[in-house]
Amino acid sequence: MISVLESDLLIYDAFTGFVIRNGREFSQEKYPFFSVQVTESQQRPERSNIWNVNITITMVEDRAEANVPLTGMGTRPRHEIRAENVSARLFGVWNGLSFPAAINAIVDGQGINVVKMHSGSQSNATMSEDEIATEYSFVMLCVTTEQ
Repeated sequence: MISVLESDLLIYDAFTGFVIRNGREFSQEKYPFFSVQVTESQQRPERSNIWNVNITITMVEDRAEANVPLTGMGTRPRHEIRAENVSARLFGVWNGLSFPAAINAIVDGQGINVVKMHSGSQSNATMSEDEIATEYSFVMLCVTTEQ
């Protein structure tokens, strides 16, 4: 997931300065950053090679910087433009590939494949007066080819 976000989003000027980190690491990051957290569902049937994986991706920025328009992009705040692009990448088709298909292309059939992505949601989150965040949550139905 991190590789897909890096290759598809961080190449654009709108995302200059962003880093992507594992959401399980609680290190202090400088703004702006993405936090990617993956939790396996506890409801996996015994001896099954199919399970749900819960994903939360949070885009966090300095509030003052996030509300400034991007140069040459009109008057819309940069956080709004960035959030729109992240939504398109996660929940739409980007360069001909859905997010699960882009992940599967990297995995190349070795071990785990994403079968379906469902229950997608996007919400604004304010963590403090100084930061603004948008949180994307969804579930991926995955299958393993290994027993």
